[in-house]
Amino acid sequence: MVFIIMILLLGLSQSQGCQPYGIRLFLGHYFSYLRNTQDVIRIVFNTQTECKEQFILEVFDNSSVEKLMISKLSYYETQLLNMTQIYENNDTTHFTYETFIHTFKISLGHINLNSSTSYNYTITSEKNSILSGPYKFDIPMTENEQKILVFGDMDSNWIQNYSKDTFDWLENEVKDDKRYDAILFTGDMAYDLESKNCEQGDYWLRNISVFTKRYPFMAAPGNHDWGNNTYFDFFRANFGSLFLKDYNTDHYLNDFFSFDLGMVHIIQFNPIKAVYQNDIYNITHLIVEQMRNDLILANQNRERVPWIIVYTHYPIYCTVPQNDQCKNNFKYLSAFEDLFVEFKVDLYLSGHVHTYQRNKPYYKNATSKYTQKDNVISQYSYPVQIIEGAGGTDYGTQNQTYPNGPFMEIQNPDHGIGIITIKNSTHLYFQHITVSNNKIIDSIWLERSSQEITSNRDIFEIVMWVLFAILMVITGVSIYFKKNQSKKQKKKLLDDSLIMTVD
Repeated sequence: MVFIIMILLLGLSQSQGCQPYGIRLFLGHYFSYLRNTQDVIRIVFNTQTECKEQFILEVFDNSSVEKLMISKLSYYETQLLNMTQIYENNDTTHFTYETFIHTFKISLGHINLNSSTSYNYTITSEKNSILSGPYKFDIPMTENEQKILVFGDMDSNWIQNYSKDTFDWLENEVKDDKRYDAILFTGDMAYDLESKNCEQGDYWLRNISVFTKRYPFMAAPGNHDWGNNTYFDFFRANFGSLFLKDYNTDHYLNDFFSFDLGMVHIIQFNPIKAVYQNDIYNITHLIVEQMRNDLILANQNRERVPWIIVYTHYPIYCTVPQNDQCKNNFKYLSAFEDLFVEFKVDLYLSGHVHTYQRNKPYYKNATSKYTQKDNVISQYSYPVQIIEGAGGTDYGTQNQTYPNGPFMEIQNPDHGIGIITIKNSTHLYFQHITVSNNKIIDSIWLERSSQEITSNRDIFEIVMWVLFAILMVITGVSIYFKKNQSKKQKKKLLDDSLIMTVD
């Protein structure tokens, strides 16, 4: 009898250890410049134990009335995050935390974009009688308008309930089946991910699945995400699953990524060493170089993907008193800001300051020339800059209004979220919502129809047309002179003939 009870308890323990938690979606490399058709959407989750080769991902076409299954995936990648091993040679920090991270990659072979862009999925384990789901995801397509959520600086402790209203708002959006193509998270989560033997980060994973199981979660790392050894170990394992290996070194890991989301090209970068002035390995120039190369390609592709958005954790212009970055980030990030102006970036998003703040188009600490009628901004030479750092956190002073700056258009310290809607190739709509009352407190349109955005391809075509025109002019002049010369020769011959006849 005791033996049977022990077997049952062991089975129950094994089942609990293999229960998926922290389910989250990511956009795969199908959306990056790699265009990998085997990596469209990533479904990632954690378990307490390894649970090797137990899980099956079932994907259903959401448009089908009968919910016919179209794919059953049994292959997935498993990664062990062992914080004990990572810090084993650290004299001051010791961890006993470990978690297993499982990643399913959905390919174009598993879905049919000609019939649907919405799918349901479940995670099952027949061995442990586990069923997680059904959940839903959407595939962003260029033919539709894109809607993107933007927020950052949020924890999930709810000790003082500062982020609970944001979670509630997001949970209601999921329940109402609102479609958003992605979440751009502007950094700083859990406060901090590695606190309390990583319990803080683990608790964060379990709570955010309320919305990350529905919307792809594309996070920029913040200074509160980098961990005790400043290598972002917990963040990179759980959220930094996508990166481009160009320029990769031991000290430059996953600090740049870009992807196309329908009509918008989105760039995420991490200039933490520049803004904290501790770039002892001189890696900032690598990120600048990769940013330039990426923006060159993005501008060449602007006819197909007309909008460019950059997001990171760090604002260029802010007004927190006695804050070095608010005073000097326009210097620390000047090489990046130069690129944003040169390649006509439309929108720059950040967090870090726990507020909502929208700035005028600004550059080199000065306002640019732009046209604004009501809430429509056009003919802007510099990107509109927005701080979305009001997700809600127990860390620091809450609901604080900062001094006005010459660049500042509006600020609001209440907890809120930004929503970007890419309407078409010429119009982008941005709104900021306070989550406690679901009220829009700020909105703008960016209008590009009157802007001259000239790509390298455009320049090449212009040069070719100019050369063609010059060639046509030269040909015309040449024909004209030849005709005139022929007429003169005929007249001379006729005159000579007349003179000979008279004589």
